[in-house]
Amino acid sequence: MYKHMKSDHSNQAQRLAYLRRQSGMTLREVGDKIGLSHSRIDAYESEPNIRIKMDKLRLLADLFETTIEYIETGVERKMHLVSETQDVSSVIASQLADDTEEYETLPFVPFSAYGTFGESCHDPHYGDYSTYKILRRPGVDYRGAVVVEVRGNSMAPRYPDQSCHVVRPVSNGDWQYAMGVHCVSLRNPMFVIKRIVSNTNGMIRLRSDANGEEIEIELGDINCMWKVGEKVYEPAED
Repeated sequence: MYKHMKSDHSNQAQRLAYLRRQSGMTLREVGDKIGLSHSRIDAYESEPNIRIKMDKLRLLADLFETTIEYIETGVERKMHLVSETQDVSSVIASQLADDTEEYETLPFVPFSAYGTFGESCHDPHYGDYSTYKILRRPGVDYRGAVVVEVRGNSMAPRYPDQSCHVVRPVSNGDWQYAMGVHCVSLRNPMFVIKRIVSNTNGMIRLRSDANGEEIEIELGDINCMWKVGEKVYEPAED
């Protein structure tokens, strides 16, 4: 991963302009690579408060070999400098070790993949998905975890539209005890992200945080379930 030197790029637009100049690419070249016009890239670099969709942020981060976190917040990692007495290969190995130590790469499930993700949950093929690199938290289990994008504001304000969260699978033997916010894949098929507010006698009641609307389902109608965990991305306000 690219290690950024400390800079005075105080907002997102300035950081994107800096990253593009460092890459040696033109506005048009960047736009062509991520499927946008050069004028849109120019807007990204000139309007500090512009809202960039999650999929484009991920493409920009991959293109510039950085992280979404750096683009949005300027949080950066210290540059590893090679001294005259150091072997370049040892420095690269050290950097790779740092990445392995600090980051976790998880499958990324955008809104457009809800159906496929839910239907194949018993035999997932995550090689077909793009990935999302997150900062690893000490002592946290990431086995089977994926990053899911929220679509819509039914779970706002805590889970707003386009926010992304780490979700972890819940074994079917534990469904009867599940409470709190979960992703639920149903057999009908349907995929929802809702808050479980009641779970008794084989019936689960799901609620939308934003408007309080509720639906009730049977445990037997569930295909798979994931507990929604930490937020890894939240879009900037309009």
